[in-house]
Amino acid sequence: MTSRENGILIGVVTSLEDPENLGRVKVRFPHLEDKQSDWARLVSPMAGKERGLFMRPEVDDEVLVVFEYGDPRRPHIVGALWNSEDKLPPELGEAKKNDIRSITSRSGHVIKLDDTDGEQKIEIFAKDGKQKIVLDAAKNLIQVDCDSVSVEIKGSGDVKVTATKIEIEASGDMTLSAGGNMTIKGAKVDINP
Repeated sequence: MTSRENGILIGVVTSLEDPENLGRVKVRFPHLEDKQSDWARLVSPMAGKERGLFMRPEVDDEVLVVFEYGDPRRPHIVGALWNSEDKLPPELGEAKKNDIRSITSRSGHVIKLDDTDGEQKIEIFAKDGKQKIVLDAAKNLIQVDCDSVSVEIKGSGDVKVTATKIEIEASGDMTLSAGGNMTIKGAKVDINP
């Protein structure tokens, strides 16, 4: 590309292998005879020395490109685009209200912010959904699930740990205390020195 580009172009990412390790990408422009861009910098809402928000598009992602001062040697990626082939997650597209914000990774990890009235919460899911953390503002609850194990911490002051078998082990001292009564129940209770 040699002429000035004074508009915003749509391109497709072709390479992430930035030789200077600056997080830049190469882009081709299908409507310009598949011409390739120079290495394009990513625009981010926050960037600085060894900090910031980094979300580089994948190869074959459709992106929106602008050029600094119209110079085709200075492309910048200002965002990525969903399209008829690369659709957004279905639950987001079907939403009647704008209550959900979501980040979904290539392998399926999800951070979901839910502002639904009466159901406000933040959820973090691993790719298969078997591991998740829920910060439930509506229920005043923190929940950690890992496969079939769940840990809940509720704001009422109670802590509940539930599983098929629970082992509590300390390599040093352990203290159990209660301001009120303490009850230990079991079919058989053994206390060994």
